[in-house]
Amino acid sequence: MDLLSKLNPPQRDAVLHTEGPLLILAGAGSGKTRVITNRIAYLIGEKHVPPASIMAVTFTNKAADEMKKRITSMIGPLGKSVFVKTFHSAAVVILRKYGTAINIPENFSIYDSRDQEDLVKEILLEQRVDIKKIKPFGIMSKISEIKDKSQLLEGADMMAMMPKIFGVNFPELYEQYHARLRSRNALDFNDLLIETVRLLRTSADTLAKLQNTWRYFMIDEYQDTNTAQYLITKYIASKTRNICVVGDDDQSIYSWRGADIRNILNFESDYPEAKVIKLEHNYRSTKEILEAAAQVIKNNTTRMGKEIISARGEGERPVWCTVNNEYGEADYIVRTMSRLKREEGVKNSHIALFYRTNAQSRVFEDFLRREQIPYRIIGGLKFYDRKEVKDVVAYLKFIVNTRDTGSLLRIINMPARGLGPKAIESLRDAAHAHTQSEWEFIDSELPINGKIHKGIQDFRDMIRTALAAHAKVPTEMKLSDMVVDYIASTGYRQALLEENTPESKNRLENIDEFLNSVYEFEARNSDGNLSQYLQEIALLTSEDEDETTEKDNKVTLMTVHCSKGLEFPVVFLTGMEENLFPHSNSMESESSVEEERRLCYVGITRAMDRLFMTSAELRRSYGGVDYRSPSRFLFEIDQSLLVRVYHEDTNGTMERLSAAQRNRELPSRQVTVEQDAGATGRVKETEEILSNGSKFKLKDRVIHPKYGVGRVLTIEGSGDNLKLSIAFESAGLKSFMEKYAPLEKV
Repeated sequence: MDLLSKLNPPQRDAVLHTEGPLLILAGAGSGKTRVITNRIAYLIGEKHVPPASIMAVTFTNKAADEMKKRITSMIGPLGKSVFVKTFHSAAVVILRKYGTAINIPENFSIYDSRDQEDLVKEILLEQRVDIKKIKPFGIMSKISEIKDKSQLLEGADMMAMMPKIFGVNFPELYEQYHARLRSRNALDFNDLLIETVRLLRTSADTLAKLQNTWRYFMIDEYQDTNTAQYLITKYIASKTRNICVVGDDDQSIYSWRGADIRNILNFESDYPEAKVIKLEHNYRSTKEILEAAAQVIKNNTTRMGKEIISARGEGERPVWCTVNNEYGEADYIVRTMSRLKREEGVKNSHIALFYRTNAQSRVFEDFLRREQIPYRIIGGLKFYDRKEVKDVVAYLKFIVNTRDTGSLLRIINMPARGLGPKAIESLRDAAHAHTQSEWEFIDSELPINGKIHKGIQDFRDMIRTALAAHAKVPTEMKLSDMVVDYIASTGYRQALLEENTPESKNRLENIDEFLNSVYEFEARNSDGNLSQYLQEIALLTSEDEDETTEKDNKVTLMTVHCSKGLEFPVVFLTGMEENLFPHSNSMESESSVEEERRLCYVGITRAMDRLFMTSAELRRSYGGVDYRSPSRFLFEIDQSLLVRVYHEDTNGTMERLSAAQRNRELPSRQVTVEQDAGATGRVKETEEILSNGSKFKLKDRVIHPKYGVGRVLTIEGSGDNLKLSIAFESAGLKSFMEKYAPLEKV
């Protein structure tokens, strides 16, 4: 029949197995969406199952809409009656219809993250907590974490989970938060799932009605389900046990937002009679790319295991390019993009560039702009459009032009100084009454409504100090020193540090990367001032589209997390270094490292035809320089499968850093920079090792009788205690005492 004719044997088996529990272990690019939609169509068209008795759940509204469209295109209008929702949407439907059984009125409001944050802020202010130090968003994150654990897991000790935060009565705040939600007839996003679980646990009548309504269940992306989603599925499907879950344990990458890989790993324990079908034929990527992915992921111990077989045959070997620094990385990528477009007819829209953290995008964006290569950011704003970056830029713009009211209003209460909308309105009214600009009025120290607001005093003093420092640039003070001191004085970074949430950490990384852009500008313009720097980034951020360019023909930039579910002919997987990918935050446990490995697997398997992976020998870090080791994931791939290349930053961007900046981070080395007299204009770096007696220099290529060829990454100590760290092409990172190591220069 037509529904089965285009399916391979395992896909066909999955469609035909309609009764009892079924786990479809779907490898990357194996056509799982086709299987889900064909299975639903088969149930309706061949098994004559009423469409309204089928419940299909996925994770995004877009995916749910696409699934319903495909079903309808296959079986006609009947497909519209299939219940296809996200978990949260399904919970809303259930609670609106049956929530009165647990005293939830059907007209409840839904509080989004901003509503939740405002409610927490309101309670903190009533408790006389300084919200400049205790951030409402951070408190909200803690509340969500406790709710997911204490209210779902039977026997959980909620009080033991309450964090101890100085100056905050957290148990009281937690109770107040929920009391006010109840008084406002509101549920937050966590409550939608938690209250649905409570309803199913406590109302046998409701559970029976739902079990009689839906008799067949399809759960997509099962590896991404959290505890509440797992329980909702388990309760409703417990009667018929006609539950089909589809997922890939090797693509479970969202534990930080509650996903529990154990849900898919334990499916056969929950349903001993379950049938397991593995979809192992990949229709997306070439053989070499899939082999690289398989060699990485096999190092995880927490997995079910499956083959991954290319249906497309052989292709180009993946490339591992070692670059000297992040500027060399961006230079290599842009040059490779241009070559692929010129020689192979690749379009911009065929190319994706992945990075582990958002902050990495800044250098890539700068290089793409300079080469006039159009791009788009998926899952995030362009670097200079991000809120924290725009906030910092506003601080800088204001001390260049104190009549810039827009910048003043953006920064005067950022971070919070107790200057709410009413205080700011009073300030503007008073300034207008004195025919002065807002800053002129603040600087004059005139009272507002008979008193001088402390927040305004603090702001005034900070700006005065910054203006005085700005006047000394560049003759008496370096631009970078002035900017670093000024941003520190605002309290912005400190506020993010104290917030200590994943979002605040991401914002901190972006601010530090912004400061790196100041250092970079200063290295290129030794006499540059703040006005020139702001002018440069303003020009970089002005998006004057070429009218002849197709708007969708752009290179795609995104984090690896955002890439899940997508595919591109050409993929650049960047920043493949220890403590970046895998990220330093993952080093606390083996399970976290395994999730990073799954993330790497996801990144690799997005590539259809070409895969380029890059690792840098050193990177800027908040004005200093960090030497890097290649990611362990690179060494988990059989090196014979990879094309190895080395690329240096031919513009010498990193080398133009001042010796003083370099020596702050590397006190045991003296760095000098010499300009090559050759036509290439390449900058050469020579390093004199001070009184340590090593016969090697950084970046020397060496050979070891056992480990083969490698490159010297670090030299520490002196005399008999000299220690070398070397990245070998086939054996990974190794450390030696030089005195005893059988090493020779290549």
